[in-house]
Amino acid sequence: MSNYNSSAESMTAIFNLGSLTQARLLFASSSGMLKQVEGSEFDVAKRTTAATKLNAGDTLLFVGAVTGSETIVLQTEKGMFLRFPASDVPEKKKGAVGVRGIKLAEKDAVEGVYLLGEQEEHTITYKDKEIALHRLRIGNRDAKGVKK
Repeated sequence: MSNYNSSAESMTAIFNLGSLTQARLLFASSSGMLKQVEGSEFDVAKRTTAATKLNAGDTLLFVGAVTGSETIVLQTEKGMFLRFPASDVPEKKKGAVGVRGIKLAEKDAVEGVYLLGEQEEHTITYKDKEIALHRLRIGNRDAKGVKK
């Protein structure tokens, strides 16, 4: 049971509290902000708690459980792709905004967040082109990425 108000909020992810307390969660927003949060921070007495802080005009795009051995691929509206290790994203508290995952051009925003396992192959279609995300060169967090 929760105090969730579907008219004012949208749900991004639902986790079982038992498995959540053993996990780390990756948060990603449309402005390219990322953070990892220990799942145990969400074991609270209140039924509803804020999971992350967002800057004005920002939206939460992705929440997922991570082990640290995955790679993250960020895709922007203007076709930039950046792949980097999930371990490059620092752990923060749930009240933090996070760190910048990708340098965005003016009037660009993150529109896709993909979490790839160590040997996972993942292909997407972007502007009628097949892009193998697992074949993108691994770069550094907070870079521009490559145009596709």
